[in-house]
Amino acid sequence: MIELAHPTRRGFPPDLAAAVARAGVDPTVPPRALQDALKGAIADRGGYVAWDVDEVGWRVELLRPEREAFRGPTLEAALAWCLVWLMHEELAFGPPA
Repeated sequence: MIELAHPTRRGFPPDLAAAVARAGVDPTVPPRALQDALKGAIADRGGYVAWDVDEVGWRVELLRPEREAFRGPTLEAALAWCLVWLMHEELAFGPPA
C-alpha cells in the first residue's frame, strides 16, 4: 500500500505534484475539482476505483486493471498515488512492485 508520509501535510509533495501534472492534472485547483480531475485521469488509463474513509485516513482501492490499495490523509492524495501507480510506464519507474 502506498501512503503519504505525513498525515497533516497540505497539498502534494513536489515529486507527487509533478507526476500528477504530467498526467495533465493541475494539482493546485480546489479539492473537489482536483478529485474529479484525478478520477478522470485514472479512468483515462483504464482504472476503476472505489474509496472510503476511516480513522487512519482515505483509502482508495483500484479495482481494475489490478487490485491495489492506496492511502492518504485526503481523498486527493490517495487518488494521486493511485494515478502515479497507473502511470509507472509513463514515468519510467519500471513495473510496479
